[in-house]
Amino acid sequence: MRNRNYEQVEELFQRCLMKILNIDLWKCYVTYVRETKSSLPNFRVKMKQAYDFAVEHVGIDFHSTTLWADYINFLKSEATSGSYAETQKTNAIRKAYHQVVMTPLMNIEQMWRDYCNFEQMSSKAAAKRNIDAVSRTYVHSKRASAELESCTRGLIRGATSVPLLGTVQEIQQLKIWKQFIAWEKRNPTRTESNALLVKRVLYAYEQCLLCYSHCAEIWYEAALYLQRASETGNTQFKERWAEEAAMLYERATTISLSNSPLLHFAFADFEESRLKFDKAEAIYKKLLEKKDIQPTLVFVQYMKFSRRTEGIKAARNVFKQAREDPRCSHQIYVAAALMEYNISKDKAIAYKIFELGLKKFADDPTYVLAYLDHLSHLNEDNNTRVLFEKVLATMPAEKTKEVWDKYVEFESNVGDLASLLKVEKKRAASMRGNSKMDPSQCREALLLVDRYSYLGLIPCSETELKVMEHPCAAKVDLEPASGSSGLQSTRAKDTIAETSLSGNISRPDTSHMLPFRPSATSGVGMNAVPGGHFPLPSEVAYLMSRIPPPQCFNGPFVNLNELVHLIKTSDLPSSLAPGPPDRPGKKRRAEGRDDSDDETQSSTAPPTNDIYRARQQKRAHTVNSS
Repeated sequence: MRNRNYEQVEELFQRCLMKILNIDLWKCYVTYVRETKSSLPNFRVKMKQAYDFAVEHVGIDFHSTTLWADYINFLKSEATSGSYAETQKTNAIRKAYHQVVMTPLMNIEQMWRDYCNFEQMSSKAAAKRNIDAVSRTYVHSKRASAELESCTRGLIRGATSVPLLGTVQEIQQLKIWKQFIAWEKRNPTRTESNALLVKRVLYAYEQCLLCYSHCAEIWYEAALYLQRASETGNTQFKERWAEEAAMLYERATTISLSNSPLLHFAFADFEESRLKFDKAEAIYKKLLEKKDIQPTLVFVQYMKFSRRTEGIKAARNVFKQAREDPRCSHQIYVAAALMEYNISKDKAIAYKIFELGLKKFADDPTYVLAYLDHLSHLNEDNNTRVLFEKVLATMPAEKTKEVWDKYVEFESNVGDLASLLKVEKKRAASMRGNSKMDPSQCREALLLVDRYSYLGLIPCSETELKVMEHPCAAKVDLEPASGSSGLQSTRAKDTIAETSLSGNISRPDTSHMLPFRPSATSGVGMNAVPGGHFPLPSEVAYLMSRIPPPQCFNGPFVNLNELVHLIKTSDLPSSLAPGPPDRPGKKRRAEGRDDSDDETQSSTAPPTNDIYRARQQKRAHTVNSS
C-alpha cells in the first residue's frame, strides 16, 4: 500500500481476508478501500459495500467498536435531498445502531449514548418508543460485555501461531481460550437465532486458531460443533454447516497439521458418516503417501474402514498393501488376525496370519504376547505351550522376561504343580544366564512372590516386599492379601509421617500478608495470571526492561531439564572449578600470623573518624576542667 502496488494488495486481500478473521486486518481493508477508491464516481457505493462486508464477518468482534463507529459516521455523512431519501438514511443508521446494541462490544455504553442522542435528534416524539424497544437488548449486551471482558482477561490475541512446545504460557492461554469458547456456547446474549449463536461460537474458534493453528484439539472441537449443529439445526443451515465442517477439516489437514493422523482419521469418519465413502478413502490414501510418518496405524484404521464399507475382502486387500510396506510394524498382523477371527469367524485364517507375522517378529515380545493371548482364549493349551517353547528358544535372553512371566502365569492357571515348578526352574536358569539381568532379581523368594500374586493381590506385606527388594515394593497401590492389617498399618504410617512433617515445617504468618489485587492493564514487568496481572520483583522487572521482548526471539530453544542435567553430571577440571573469594581482611590477617597478638594489638592504630573515642575524650576534658 505504501508503494502503491494496489494489484498485489488486492490479490493478498482476496487470498487471506476470508480465512483470517482478524479485526485489524479487516480495518486495514476498509482503510484501503477508502483511500484508493475515493476518486471513483461510485465511491460511496463501493465504500458502503466494504463496510457491510466487514461488519458482516467481524462485526461481532469485541474490539470492533471503532469499525461500527466509522460505519455509522459514514452513513451520517451522506448528503440527501427529499424526505424519502432522508427516511432511508435514518433507517439505515438506526439499523446499524440496533446491530451494535445487540452485540457485546468494548465501550458499548458510549455507543448506547450516541444512539439515544441520534433518536432524540431524529424525532423527539418517537425517541422514547424506539429507545425502549431496544433497551432490554442493550442491558443483556452490556452485561455480556462485562462478562466477556472478565472472561478474556489475560488473553494474548496477537500471539504468533507456532508448533506447540507445551510451555506453561501456552497451557494458560489455551485455558483462557477454552473459557471464552465455552462462554460463547452458553448463549450469553440470549439470542433466539440459532444461526447467530453458531456464528458467534465459530468466530471464537477462528480467533483461537489464529494463535494456535497447530493445536489439533481446537480444530476438532470446532468441526465437531458444526457437525452437531448440522444434525440438530433447521434444514435451512443443515447442509451449509456440514460443508463448513468439511472445510475446517480440509484446512487443518492441508496446512497446519498435514502430518496429523488424528485429524485425518476424524475427517475420514466425518465423510463416512455422510456416506461419502470415496472422499473418506481418498483421505486415507493421501495420508499413506506421506513418507515422514509411521503408516502402521493408518493401515489399521484404513483396513477397519474398508471392512465397514466394502466388506472383508476389501480389508484383506488393504492388509496385503500393508505387508508390502517395509515401514509397517507387527500391529498390522495382530489387527488383521483378530479381524478375521471376530468378523469371518475363521480360526484357521487368523492362525495363518499370526504364524506369518511370527516369521518376521519372533523376537518382538509384544507381538508374541498378543499371539499367546489369542491362543489362550481359544483354550488350545498344547499349541500355547509349543509356542512358548518355540519362541523362548530363539528370542534373545534380554527380551524374554515378559514371556517367561506369561509362561508362569499360564501354567499357574491351566497346568499342574509339576509343570509349574518345571517352568519356574527354566525361567530361573534363563535369568541367571542373562548377563544384563540383576542377579538379585533371580532369588527364589522373589519368584515365589510372583507365583502367588494375582491381579494386584500380594501374598505378603509391603514391609516384607521392601526387605526382599521386590520390584512391586515401589508401587503405592498394593493390596495385601492378609486382610486389613496392611491397610491399617499404611494409614497409620501416613498419619505419623504427616504429623512429623507438619511439626517440622515453619509456616508463614499470613496475618501480615497483603491481599492479591491484580491489575487489569499489562506492561513491562507484569506477569499474566487468571484475573489480571501482578508486578514481578524489582530485580526481575529491571532485567525484563533491559532485554528484548520474547517476540524477538525465534530460537534455538534450550531444553532446561537437559541443560541442568548436563551441568550436574559434568566433571569440571580443578583449574576451572570456582573457589570461595578471598576477603581482604582475612588475607592481611593470614600474612601477619607470625607476629604475636600483643604486637598486633599495639600496632593497630584507631581510625581517624572514631565517634565513640571522640566523645570519650570530650567527656574527660570536661571533667578535668570542672
